[in-house]
Amino acid sequence: MVMSAVDTEGFLVDPKTWTQQFAMDTAQQYDIELNDDHWAVIVAVRDFYLKTGVSPSMRPMVNIVRSIDPNLASSIVLARMFTSKTSRVVAQLGGIPKPSDCL
Repeated sequence: MVMSAVDTEGFLVDPKTWTQQFAMDTAQQYDIELNDDHWAVIVAVRDFYLKTGVSPSMRPMVNIVRSIDPNLASSIVLARMFTSKTSRVVAQLGGIPKPSDCL
């Protein structure tokens, strides 16, 4: 496992140091086996953050995902993919900060 600097909650300190390997290693901690749909969501959310500086909560994330694959654009579908802590886990896997609405 490649070691990247993370904060006490497991979020990358510097999003620029993100790698796909970091995402795969972090996904293992949640027992998530990343497939093409997972990667599509991670990349879309990461791109959104890099463009806006905003780490999206669930509702904006569903809208972001809708633009890449309407079949995935549901909080229920995303929770099945990424656990019930969807926006938090997607942010961790994507190497972006914790969304502001996460506890």
